[in-house]
Amino acid sequence: MNSNEFEAFLKSFYAARIEGEVEAIGAMFADDAHFRIVGSPEFSMLATSVQGRDAITGLFQTISDSFGLNEFSMEDLLMDGNKAAVRWSARVQNITSGDSFTTELADFIEIDGEKIKSLSEFLDTALAG
Repeated sequence: MNSNEFEAFLKSFYAARIEGEVEAIGAMFADDAHFRIVGSPEFSMLATSVQGRDAITGLFQTISDSFGLNEFSMEDLLMDGNKAAVRWSARVQNITSGDSFTTELADFIEIDGEKIKSLSEFLDTALAG
């Protein structure tokens, strides 16, 4: 995948996240991919790590059921070969409580071929949890 294709792939990934298109998100991951929300599990239920497309799809379903996203903005996109760093912001709504807040997140993504091999996401787990 060249850099233009990689950028288009990333933009479609984030579009699917904002729309809550869980099956489309899952299809973008390799069978043995790894997804991690970085943080301390002792202090936040959101800090977690899962392996495999099915587990990742399940986690994104839980996230989508719990949090709505809008006002998305890709603040920075840095790509180097098959790796990308993305700093993004969004207005997040906690579906259960109705509370909403604007926050920034940072994702570190590695692809293999045309699939995500790993995604490590940094977010304010205290704010979201």
